[in-house]
Order: sequence, then structure tokens, then C-alpha cells
Amino acid sequence: MLFKITFNLDGTGVYFNPNEPVHLDALLTWVLAPRQGQRDLRRDQIPGLVKLPLMRNHIGGEWVWAASALMPEGPAEESIQYWRKRFRQFRAELTEGSPNLKNATYRDWQMPLPLLLTNTLVAYANGNRKECKKLLRDVKYLGKKRAYGYGKIISMDFDQVAYDYTMVKDGLATRWLPSAEGCRLVRCRPPYWHPHERKNSCDVGCSFGR
Repeated sequence: MLFKITFNLDGTGVYFNPNEPVHLDALLTWVLAPRQGQRDLRRDQIPGLVKLPLMRNHIGGEWVWAASALMPEGPAEESIQYWRKRFRQFRAELTEGSPNLKNATYRDWQMPLPLLLTNTLVAYANGNRKECKKLLRDVKYLGKKRAYGYGKIISMDFDQVAYDYTMVKDGLATRWLPSAEGCRLVRCRPPYWHPHERKNSCDVGCSFGR
């Protein structure tokens, strides 16, 4: 079944990087991986396949889950706030030399926090809508800095649709897609951060001909 998921947010902002948007299949993998016995994956370990309630799309000799990245829908504004990154005093014994509070190890840093002010993020999928809805109940926040209260999900809507935007919408990629001409090196499937089996892929939002 083709369906659209609307994540309704509280409007205080979500840490959103358009160059590395959250992918729907990554959210489902985050929920299901521990249930399927895959925990504490390291970079030197080969990731196992986490079975998701989604169909598969085949492209360029590879396959990807039939699920798009999360993108804003409706009015959205960019904003930048800052948070204070302080020196970890409990790790002082690991440092060497005299303390210098103006730079390097001992300095406090004013770190930018890019926020997207929007009430909704949407994603498209092809699969078992009922099962996806059940699994996504465990997802309460989106993006980074969740401990600060950003990206809080108020509710989710699951609507059946007649169009397939799981890979491309209006000629633009809606997720990372393997492509020989792609400039991004990333896995075709979650976990996307892992270096194993990375492929050249196009970025989300780039022109993509099928």
C-alpha cells in the first residue's frame, strides 16, 4: 500500500539538515534493530539486514526500501540558536600541559544549532501501513538535540495515496539513491552512518531521471 506519513510537530523547531535528512526506513530500523537482536553496532562490524514492513525498490543493480526521507511541508523558516559546549572537567586528567581557557581543550565553545521552524514533516512509503503505524509509536522526537526538547512529535497521520513518491517526486530524488554520477558516498540501506558497502548516490532533492 502506498501511503503518506505526516509528522505533526509542536512548532518549537527541529534540528534539520537538508543535506542529511532523516530517512523513514532509518526510523523503522532504529525501532526494530534491537527487537531483531542487533544492538551496539560498531563501525568495524558488518551490519545485518533488519527486516522492515516495507516493499523494495530496485534501481541500478541495487535495492532500497520503498520509503522516502522526511521533508518539510507547508510554511517553514530557518533559524539558528546556540548552545554552550563546555569542557568536560571529569576528563581533565586526560589532558596535558597548562590550562588555556581561550582555545583548544579547555575552551568553552558556542555551538550553532540550526533549526527548522515548521509544524509538519512528511514521508512517503510503500508497505504495511498498519505495522508502520504501530512501530512509529516508539518515535517521540525527530532530529538531534532531542534532550533540549526540539523535534517533539505531537501526532502522526497515515493517509493512503495513489502516487509513489518513495524515490522521486517531480523529477527530484526524495531519498538517497544509488547513482554512478552521484557525489555522496553512502549505504543504500540503514544504518546510513556505517561505512560498509557504501555506494555513490545522489543527494535528496537532486534531479534524478528514472
